[in-house]
Amino acid sequence: LCRTTTRDKVVALTFDDGPHAEHTPRVLDVLKEHNTPATFFVVGSNVERNPELVRRMVNEGHNVANHTYSHRGTLPISSYRRVCAELNRCNEAIATTTGKRTTLFRPPFGVTNPIIGRAVRELGLQTIGWSIRSLDTISHRSREEVCQRVIRRLRGGDIILLHDRCEDADKLARMIITQATSRGYRFVSLEELLNVKAYED
Repeated sequence: LCRTTTRDKVVALTFDDGPHAEHTPRVLDVLKEHNTPATFFVVGSNVERNPELVRRMVNEGHNVANHTYSHRGTLPISSYRRVCAELNRCNEAIATTTGKRTTLFRPPFGVTNPIIGRAVRELGLQTIGWSIRSLDTISHRSREEVCQRVIRRLRGGDIILLHDRCEDADKLARMIITQATSRGYRFVSLEELLNVKAYED
């Protein structure tokens, strides 16, 4: 799922690769200030390093989802057993930290294949992509340039990809939220946008 079709000006914010000890708290501060929900696709090893940040995400109304345990670029050439281990280990880190079992998954770099697809289905997960790639990880792009890239492409039903591990991620989030809302857009959770459940019952 990469977006939804709607006439309403609703969009969703998603953050990958965190939590980051320095940058993620600032992002959470901005989201709280603007009363904006988001989904954090977290890396399991980072969850174990920063459990208090993951609990804060949940406590402040955000969803936490699976982005594998180690975020290795070799996942697409890994065996089925290895892929399952990566997904399971991240799920366990989230469940141990929050008491919730996620149903949402985003593959590292957005790359998938039949082996990853099989593992996702067997584990009862739903793969979530994006419709607007911000390119916020490209260091030579200013936050203003990244924001304008997002705003120019924005349509109702879009899912925006950001990274809370990036420097000035909070500044970028504030700019996108402010400029999008000034254009009449409303930020909602992935659950609301896509009509999915973020966690097992």
